Amino acid sequence: MLEAWHIWLIGGFLLAMAEILVPGFFLLPFGVAGMATAAFSLLGLDTVWDIAFFVFVGGIFLFLTRKFFVKADKATSGEVAKTNIAALVGMVGMITQPTSHDQHGYVKVGGEEWRAIYSVIDDTVLDTGEKVKIIAVDGNKLIVERVAP
Repeated sequence: MLEAWHIWLIGGFLLAMAEILVPGFFLLPFGVAGMATAAFSLLGLDTVWDIAFFVFVGGIFLFLTRKFFVKADKATSGEVAKTNIAALVGMVGMITQPTSHDQHGYVKVGGEEWRAIYSVIDDTVLDTGEKVKIIAVDGNKLIVERVAP
């Protein structure tokens, strides 16, 4: 048979696990408060005291930790980490197969070869060994420009 402390412990655990599913930082403090209330309920006091303890501990924990997590969220919200091919923009690579605006070639960046095309619309051909900077990505090819020697 379930006792009060079992219910508080299960409820606290479920709230803590539900934090994974919801955005922001709100349920974890109450999950921890539920687990703390499970220990408090072992004192045998009335359920009203358990509820008051839960609300008090949850509120205090939320108040003390919310500032930290809001500040951390604001610090990272403006910056989106670039991943995959988008992370190549701004890097410098070396031409491994000649390329021009009309002819696709290849560029080696970070140990990998990518299809590349020259950004300037003229008859210039970038030869093997030239250093180029990736300025954009178009599908699976890199748009490059010549790096000044």
